[in-house]
Amino acid sequence: MYRAFLVPASCPHEDCGKSLLSEEHPIGGKPSVHLIVEKKGERGDIYLSAWYDDFRTILPDKPNILPGDIVKLYCPYCGKELPFAERCACKAPMVYLAIESNGRVRICTRSGCHYHSLEFSNSAELQALLAKAKK
Repeated sequence: MYRAFLVPASCPHEDCGKSLLSEEHPIGGKPSVHLIVEKKGERGDIYLSAWYDDFRTILPDKPNILPGDIVKLYCPYCGKELPFAERCACKAPMVYLAIESNGRVRICTRSGCHYHSLEFSNSAELQALLAKAKK
């Protein structure tokens, strides 16, 4: 049986590594993932649900993000762009965030595309994330 779990995302840049969870902007009663979004040079704060497979988002007023737009995403602390992971099936770039159990969550940069994935180097990392989610 599938059970939703919180993804404790953090900045993937080694010189930062700060938690991206925001309790100030909850989604579904739980912390959200805070990022900076950029479209055509205009930036704003965006909040993504931290629940895996939950696509609720708090969009900024500016930039105006429409379905299908491809955006750039940045860490709100170090200001660096999130690293490229691979191309999505929709052809947009995917970027990744670090997660506390030494894994990664990859997300598509196309607004409205729901493709995402978790990546771990071994099953112990996944088990650590799931064990923490049960608490």
